[in-house]
Amino acid sequence: MLAKIVRSPLTQLFFLALVFGFFGLRLYAPAFFEEHILLLCVFLLATTVFFFTLIIIHNRKNPQRKINLNSWKPYEMKEEDEGLKWVTFQACRKVYIFYAFAIPVSAILIINLYHYRSVPLFVLFLMGSIQYVIFWWEERKYLKFEEELD
Repeated sequence: MLAKIVRSPLTQLFFLALVFGFFGLRLYAPAFFEEHILLLCVFLLATTVFFFTLIIIHNRKNPQRKINLNSWKPYEMKEEDEGLKWVTFQACRKVYIFYAFAIPVSAILIINLYHYRSVPLFVLFLMGSIQYVIFWWEERKYLKFEEELD
């Protein structure tokens, strides 16, 4: 269970929502943000420390599947064997196809709606969220099929 939580792209989606929520508060409720900035920063820091603690616990319980915190490679990528590398390849392929269309569309949106200050923030959040959902959906589709065969 811990491994699924730690390695899930949905966990990254949660952190993305936290960070963009932080910036959204700064943008839309500056008075509230300034008034509670210490509390918000402590919450963000505590959530990050909690997540890294989960990773350390995962690494102790699963020494054969450790998550390297010093790596540039996202830890959601499961590449223990050829089958998991193929699943990661398929998921990354779908995300790449999504970005091939999303980047031009988002650029058009940002250019045409430049007078709304929140559009770039919303577009980036939406693109990041869709990326994690596509990755998770593809990974889950293939791994669920694999579990059914066992």
